[in-house]
Amino acid sequence: MAYEISVVIPVYNVEKYIRQCLDSVVNQSLGIENIEVIIVNDATPDNSMEIVNSYAEKYPSIKVINNKSNMGLGQSRNIGLSNVTSDFVAFMDSDDFISLNAFEDSINKLKKSQADLLIFNWEVFTEDGHIEPPSIHNQNFDVNKVIDDIHDFDEIFLLTSSWNKIYSRKLFKYLNYPTGYYEDNNVTARVLLNSDKIFLSADSTYFYRKNPSSITENISLNNVLDLSKSIKSLFELEDEYSHYFKQIKLLIIKFLNDVLFFLFYYDWSLNEELLIVNEIKKSVGTITEEDLIFFRNLFPSFPIFYMEECLNLHKLSDELFLAKYKYFNTLSKVKSQASIYVDDGNGFREDTKISVDYVPEKNNHLSFDLSRFPKIDNLRFDPVEGDFIKSKINNLEITDANCDNSIHDEFQIFLTLDPIYIINATHNSTLSIDFDLEFLNKDDIAIILAEKNNIISDLNNKSSQKRFRFF
Repeated sequence: MAYEISVVIPVYNVEKYIRQCLDSVVNQSLGIENIEVIIVNDATPDNSMEIVNSYAEKYPSIKVINNKSNMGLGQSRNIGLSNVTSDFVAFMDSDDFISLNAFEDSINKLKKSQADLLIFNWEVFTEDGHIEPPSIHNQNFDVNKVIDDIHDFDEIFLLTSSWNKIYSRKLFKYLNYPTGYYEDNNVTARVLLNSDKIFLSADSTYFYRKNPSSITENISLNNVLDLSKSIKSLFELEDEYSHYFKQIKLLIIKFLNDVLFFLFYYDWSLNEELLIVNEIKKSVGTITEEDLIFFRNLFPSFPIFYMEECLNLHKLSDELFLAKYKYFNTLSKVKSQASIYVDDGNGFREDTKISVDYVPEKNNHLSFDLSRFPKIDNLRFDPVEGDFIKSKINNLEITDANCDNSIHDEFQIFLTLDPIYIINATHNSTLSIDFDLEFLNKDDIAIILAEKNNIISDLNNKSSQKRFRFF
């Protein structure tokens, strides 16, 4: 039978989510009989395959391939692709799902426009259902758009994921995923560069689950080393795609910024730090100020924390690099802890403290379980510990804070290492807090302190003038 589209779904440890994933496929408006579903069992140790097999028994278009051992996401995709029989393929992660019109809408657009590649919208959501705002890698489209020349849409190089796309058979030869983490990046860059026409679709959606237990959410030494190798593989595209290398460098700068962030803000042993620095230095080619300006003009809201490092990394010895950029600076760790203290009638105490570890971002959404407290008189929220910050709570009323400015200002500025909010909240069994947060750097702190000193001096001068006139 000829299928309209194939979808490859590697499966590993997803028994909690695989049913939702498969339901979104078998209920497609295109009709499951027109969709070749290739499930690659990557030697999953849980009960995922019992669920998958129940679907395969019901729907003949679902095919199951069993890896003898765990091969990883990239190799499982390659194995699935080698069994595709249709002219279009999509990849899905097995803990995600898609809108029910995704395949029918996309196939119609690909055929009508004769595009090689379609990229559809996606939403990133967390376990509690919170939808994250668009980011540098998640540029949702308001209208449909056909790209004939990717120079007209330079930002497309940051759309690196394999799962938000549908590929025509022309591109299958470029879909050869390597082992290791961050397997999408080089492959997607080649796909973009070899597509004569790309359709950006606003009418269908991929729903990506941000799973806190996934490999990309838990940064390890292997994550950082693999991302460094991914940077190297992108630099290796220069000779083959020199006409587009300025655009490829956008992705390189983003990933280099990520690696340096991981290096500076995570706790590593000295040997691990030196290993990371060596890998970065082996991976990085030339980054110019022009490249950084190009990046900033396209993504003005994304901060490049490490401009100087991007320009001068290759000039520094390992020890000098760490000394200059880590040990001589006070840096906040990426894994921070937020806490709720519950006043149950006896004040705020350590035994009523509920803490959550999280990775601070510009916007954060945390949930706290308050079900064990039958009585709540007041709530205290500590967004981080051990950092100077500016912050804003978006969904709750603030009644007090130990900030250096007013609680009625847009942001509260904390020049204390123990920032505290007192909040007025409806006391349900779960408390959700949506808040913005930025760490203050040395320049920010210096400016704030200078402004405070000017105010104090001005007040002192006015007070002296009054005393002089009085006497």
